[in-house]
Amino acid sequence: MGEIMRNWRRFVSVFLALAAFPATHAQLLPDRIRPGTSANAVMPVTLEVIQTCLVTASDLNFGNIASNSTTPVLGQTIMELTCGIGVSAEIALDAGTSPGNNTSRRQMLHDVGRGRLDYDLFQDAGRTMHWGNRSGSDTLEVLFEGKLRVLPIYGQIPAGQRVPEGNFSDMITITVHY
Repeated sequence: MGEIMRNWRRFVSVFLALAAFPATHAQLLPDRIRPGTSANAVMPVTLEVIQTCLVTASDLNFGNIASNSTTPVLGQTIMELTCGIGVSAEIALDAGTSPGNNTSRRQMLHDVGRGRLDYDLFQDAGRTMHWGNRSGSDTLEVLFEGKLRVLPIYGQIPAGQRVPEGNFSDMITITVHY
């Protein structure tokens, strides 16, 4: 009889333990993930497209010239521009960093002395279209298609200038108005 009593107690313990559990798996799930229920939310998706332009320029190096040169010295470089599709941009070149410069008469300064060497920048290979920073007058207007544009910059040092031997330089700022 002792063994029957032990088995009976085991049966009652197991039965009571099972009775404490829910009858189905769905009863264990919280309300928000029970099968057959749902919830909704709205998620806005936005984007603002901002027009932008990127510009880079290569050095304009006129090379070496003889101090008694009787012919103009020509040079050429490029700028690379990328603007968005349909962007109309106006490209201006300033007077440079030499004191007293203007875009009609740019000057390179002697690196160690007071010497100045006149030069100018142009939009065309014939060097007839001056390139400056007066809107609508000597700037360049370009319409972009979202692709890289390579634009040449033509330079010229007038002949017959008397300057000391040495290195001359200037720094031009390119401004893209769009």
